[in-house]
Amino acid sequence: MQTVEVNGIKNLQITPLFGEITQIPISEIDSITHYLDSVNPQQLGVMRTASVIGIVRDTGNAPVNNAIVRSPYGGEQTYTDANGVFFLNNIIVYDKLGYITIEKPGFHKGSRSFLPLEQGSNRVNIQLLPMTMSGFFNSATGGQVSAGLLQLTFPANAIVQNGQLYNGQVRVYAQALDPSSTAMFDQMPGDLLGGMNDSLRLLRSFGMAAVELRDANFQLLQLQPGIAVIMNFTIPTSLIAEAPETIDWWSFDEALGYWKHEGIAHKQGSFYQGYASHFSWWNCDVPQNFNDFNGTINSTDGNPITDAQVNVVTPTMGTGITYTNAEGVFSGRVPKNQTLTLNINLMCNSSNNWELAYTEIILSAGNAIEDIYTASLSGFYRITGTVVNCQNQPVESGFIKLGQQIYFTNNGEFFIQTCTMGEVSIRAYDTYLLDSLRVSELIQVQVESTGANVGTVQACSETIGSIMDVEGNFYQTVLIGNQWWMSENLKTTHFADSSEISMLYFDWTQFGVSACAYYNNDSTNVANHGILYNWAAAADPRNVCPTGWHVPSTEEWTELEDFLGGYELAGGKLKLQGAWASSSMPSSNESGFSAKAGGLVHENLSASLYNAGYWWSTSLSTTFPNFVVSRYMHSNYNSFYTYDTTPDYGFSVRCLKD
Repeated sequence: MQTVEVNGIKNLQITPLFGEITQIPISEIDSITHYLDSVNPQQLGVMRTASVIGIVRDTGNAPVNNAIVRSPYGGEQTYTDANGVFFLNNIIVYDKLGYITIEKPGFHKGSRSFLPLEQGSNRVNIQLLPMTMSGFFNSATGGQVSAGLLQLTFPANAIVQNGQLYNGQVRVYAQALDPSSTAMFDQMPGDLLGGMNDSLRLLRSFGMAAVELRDANFQLLQLQPGIAVIMNFTIPTSLIAEAPETIDWWSFDEALGYWKHEGIAHKQGSFYQGYASHFSWWNCDVPQNFNDFNGTINSTDGNPITDAQVNVVTPTMGTGITYTNAEGVFSGRVPKNQTLTLNINLMCNSSNNWELAYTEIILSAGNAIEDIYTASLSGFYRITGTVVNCQNQPVESGFIKLGQQIYFTNNGEFFIQTCTMGEVSIRAYDTYLLDSLRVSELIQVQVESTGANVGTVQACSETIGSIMDVEGNFYQTVLIGNQWWMSENLKTTHFADSSEISMLYFDWTQFGVSACAYYNNDSTNVANHGILYNWAAAADPRNVCPTGWHVPSTEEWTELEDFLGGYELAGGKLKLQGAWASSSMPSSNESGFSAKAGGLVHENLSASLYNAGYWWSTSLSTTFPNFVVSRYMHSNYNSFYTYDTTPDYGFSVRCLKD
């Protein structure tokens, strides 16, 4: 899909895989503009196409795979891969506004708005917030629920379901963001862009939160029309002095991709109080006029500084954050007529934290800013090279992974800045083919004071794919040695023949009865950790795994650990960083297995979530009668243990291709 000009008329050209090319005059496309009633559509410019690339992670900084990334304006969509990476090319945008959404069960819906670049891909980072229950109340009586900096007060008889008055328990899933933290920029929906008085404004937040209401079966609830809920946002101490007595009150429009003005919130001591008439995201913000800001950041040798965090500090609007793409290009918005501090932050591989690499004072007058900045870096060393495909041609879309950091390629070329000297490990990825990911070998690079050039790296081994179970759940898969493994825990409640697996959370003592359960009997744990199964289900001949896959035997588990250097080393190469307790040993996930601590269930008790992971084999113990063999990892150790246990425990399942 792309825009073309024919006889002076701009058209949206759609090129299908098969069939004829279709051209539609952009002036005839009104599926978006007909509902843009908060701002004048002319301020958004004309419709065209653009591309966006990015990384989706959770709040533990672990990649979120198989998340749906969609362009609401045109309907184009893709999925994140095992590294949380996505490429969404030639989506419909406005000249002044691009917008994507990200969805994954178990998380609040995420999104990102951006100022589309004229050329190249916009680069974004997105952190999805988990659906964690903050509290509950009875709809007939109402009640109060708190979530961090947010307190909600619900009146009696205020909840409806499918248009009808709801009577029962209301579960509240809320996430309040800290407006004094830079983490907000990756977690918030859209961008700090609002529609007010028929114009667009740049916003500064003093409080922001997502709220969803669900019943006991996780079905959506909403507020009754004409009824409002009191929302109190505690103002962070660092912002109290700047917080105005009254502040504009906004809700996020998920169809449009920007904030809509809803009224005024009032300061009550150390918090703002506003009234919500519906639930999605709400925000207390100060609006201001802005300039578009487009820039390129190069090093002193003229090469682009890629995948950098561009941090702009303003006197009145706080801090704004965006990211450079593989060409060192970024876009964003800044307040007019101010002196700004432009900070360039780079990821330091030794700490996995953003480190300040360069700073410069710039001026924002009354017009759009477009400039090239030369950053003299100190304490960072450059790794360069070119990624090629199986035909030895530069990859069209790819990236390099160093530790947990992703560096996107530009026509195959990559420029990595690291603060680590000595030996580091990198791997190259080619994402051009749909539903497949081709990778290079793990490459050891010796970084000197002058950096390192690794030359040509071929990403040709197909090691990552996907599989769907009988319920329609998708799983990423990874080739480790000669074995194809799922790279996430199983989460089906049906066998491969579609027969149901009994959900017996409170009765796991029945030997031989195939059963499964949610950790802590809470279905919101499934998205991150999968479902827990007893051994009878894991060994059931109806096959708990998708057709063509199976629960591994202990011998097949041993083949995996032997390939990774033995049980004492295998755990660290299997663990996904950020998915274990804070005491976790350093882990590389070098294998791509992406092991997460899923805990266990026994009788009616759940335990060890984030601390331990247990996985079934189909093998009986040769040491203890009536025991079976499983595998086990703990956050405090990097070993991969064999564990004989009774079959009435609930453990995770990883499936292996036949």
